[in-house]
Amino acid sequence: MSGKEVFSSGQNRNIKERNVRRAVTGLLITIFAAIVSSLALHVFVYPSDFVPLGLEAIVTMLQKITGINAGWFNLILNLPLVIYAWFKLNKKYVVYSLIFTLVSSVLIIVWAAVDFPQYVTENERLLAAIFAGIMLGIRTGVMLRIGSSTGGADIIAAMIQKKMQYVNVERIISVICLVIIAASYFVYRDFNSVLLAVVQMFISERAINTIMRDTRHAIEVKIVTKHPDAIREDIIRTLRHGATLIESKGMYTGEDNSIIISVLNVGQLSELFNVLKKYPDTFVYYTEVHGVRGNFRWLKDEEVK
Repeated sequence: MSGKEVFSSGQNRNIKERNVRRAVTGLLITIFAAIVSSLALHVFVYPSDFVPLGLEAIVTMLQKITGINAGWFNLILNLPLVIYAWFKLNKKYVVYSLIFTLVSSVLIIVWAAVDFPQYVTENERLLAAIFAGIMLGIRTGVMLRIGSSTGGADIIAAMIQKKMQYVNVERIISVICLVIIAASYFVYRDFNSVLLAVVQMFISERAINTIMRDTRHAIEVKIVTKHPDAIREDIIRTLRHGATLIESKGMYTGEDNSIIISVLNVGQLSELFNVLKKYPDTFVYYTEVHGVRGNFRWLKDEEVK
């Protein structure tokens, strides 16, 4: 076997191992999300008489009307959607959604069967909506992070998005959710139930945004200067960052300038200002970057060229 074949074989093995790790991680995250979801619904939503978001709202109302455990309705309504989605959407997306639906539905049935504790209160129902919103937001956020969904309305949204890529599906789903929440009044006959559902929806969306937001924040700076070479040295050697140089011309003066674009760590902004004090004719403006991917800073043991 040649050296190239050995390398190729080792590379393929590494890729397979990476894919297996990702699959196992995705499975564990899906099970975690299903546990969190089932607990949020059983402990906070069902005893406090308000609906969560999406298809689960219909499931919750059906449980209230019929007295049949919501887990069964969750399976009945979601499985046809998942089967249909199998032929329309990414297979990994559908598999994780199916696992989530099965695990969460079974757990909802189990929690009721073993009489798992619930948060039952007449005076503090707002707390139930707050904690349900946080937990359901975490559930949805972690599923979105692995490229999957919690089933129901998310699958419908994904199928609509595939056919109409330029439609704001999130807004459509939000409107549908609000309509279902409004309709829940005729099941619970309590305006407070509607308000609690709206609170839960708002908090859930905030929690999802928090989960989805990249935690690696940075600052993008744009430096307009006549000293690009000197500032380049300061940025690369002092701040240990790369930069992009763009030649420009001032519209008022007509003079040639350069624009240096760089992405720095948040705590380095004051250090940059100290560097630029040496160049009083330099103009800089900056914005916060909410997500950064890749290594945008030289490591301590790397040589700056």
